[in-house]
Formats: sequence, structure tokens, C-alpha cells
Amino acid sequence: MKGRIGDRALENCIKPEFLDIINTAICQAIHRHIGKKAAEFFREVGELHLNEVLKRELVKIELNDKPMDVLSKIAKYLESEGYMEKITIEKLSRNEAILKMHGVSVLRSSARMIREHKQPSHFMTNVMLASLRRIGIDAAVEDTEIDEENGYVEEHWKM
Repeated sequence: MKGRIGDRALENCIKPEFLDIINTAICQAIHRHIGKKAAEFFREVGELHLNEVLKRELVKIELNDKPMDVLSKIAKYLESEGYMEKITIEKLSRNEAILKMHGVSVLRSSARMIREHKQPSHFMTNVMLASLRRIGIDAAVEDTEIDEENGYVEEHWKM
């Protein structure tokens, strides 16, 4: 995949392993410096990320969009950027969904942070939560299942 930065062509994209290592370093540094406020910090990162995505018109969110449509838009954006290979959203009810993620680039670092009782970045989750807040919907992740060996994460969402 080729892209452009300034006047030079990019021959290679950032590798998932590199992004995972960066995520590990960021999470560890944040845990050291702000500890229990890390979740709040990463929520703000999600808000700022969404602001930038909307400003660059990579995703368009309308106030009258349905929550599942907003989640789908963000999922497609994250897939297209290589953050994960595939995400599916299974609607359980009007206010409940299961998000299934395959090939998450920061899976190893996220699982490690959880094992070490540190706050993982939850970049995808925080951007999605921010996108729902944008349309006036409060949501929470009720349960998370991580299968590090098979590169799979499942989140149970309630809105």
C-alpha cells in the first residue's frame, strides 16, 4: 500500500507490531504519570481523535444517525486505517450490541496492560464512545473477552 507524506511516497505502511509496541510504551508512561486517571485521559484522547477524524472528513456523523449506524461508520474507518482487520457489530436489541474485532493491531499490548492491572488505551472503544456521545447517546462496555492467541476481542455494549 502506498501513500504520501509531504512530497515523498510511502512504500510501506506502519506495521501492526510497531503500533502495538508504541501502544505499550504510551500506556506504561501514562500509568506511571497519572495512574488511576488513565481511563479519563484515554476518554479524552478518543474525543480528540474523533474531532480530528470529523474535521478531516474521514467520517461523517449526523445528529439524527442511529447508534448502530454511527458504530458501523467508525468500525469501517478503523478497518480502512489498518487499526484492525475486521469488526462486526451484532445488534442484540435496540440498546445492546456485541462488537467482534479480529486482527486488532494493539491486542497484545492491551491484553498485557489488563494482566498488569494497568489501563489499556482502548483507542477504538473510546473513539466509538465519543461518536455516540456526539449524537447524545451514553454507552458503556459491560464485558470484554480477549483471545490473544487467536487475535480476537469481543465487547458487550449497552446504550
